[in-house]
Amino acid sequence: MASYKFYLSFLAIAYSTLIFSQSKIIDKVQSTLNWTGKAAFNAYSLTGNLKVKNGTALIRNDSLIALKIIVDMKSLHHENGTLKSHLRSKDFFEVKTYDTATFALIEPALIRDNSAKITGYFTIKNHPKKESLTLNFSDNQSLIRFEMSLDRTDYGINFNSPSFYEKLKDDAIADEISIKGQLKMN
Repeated sequence: MASYKFYLSFLAIAYSTLIFSQSKIIDKVQSTLNWTGKAAFNAYSLTGNLKVKNGTALIRNDSLIALKIIVDMKSLHHENGTLKSHLRSKDFFEVKTYDTATFALIEPALIRDNSAKITGYFTIKNHPKKESLTLNFSDNQSLIRFEMSLDRTDYGINFNSPSFYEKLKDDAIADEISIKGQLKMN
């Protein structure tokens, strides 16, 4: 009799999870990731883009339960071919060795007023770092927008960093990288 009750309880939990959960796949074609890097001591900045390789999200009721995004680092793009090659080199993202970067949610987050503050691990060049950011949801939770900053030196990207090379002056590149994204989910 006890195993029968356990079985019914298990079925009820599984059924309610299915009804109130939405497992979504991130559409890599309709999703966009843009990056901006800046000079450390003047207003010069550059912007380019990256592509999502794949990703998933699990939304249950009004909570984001899981989120994993894999970024294709070989897609790192800038219109200047020389700069694009340099960013893909060992000086920066070393994409031949580290061809993906990831974000993985580490704790569920409540979605209130179409917004959620989340915490997870970004991993770039095998350097995981706990980061927090705010996601904004729209289109019945099928579109996520975000904007955030990362300190590239936390991920082992120290080329021309004023934090490591004090005498660079005009050649110094700011440690902060801005990332702006729009993730379309199906």
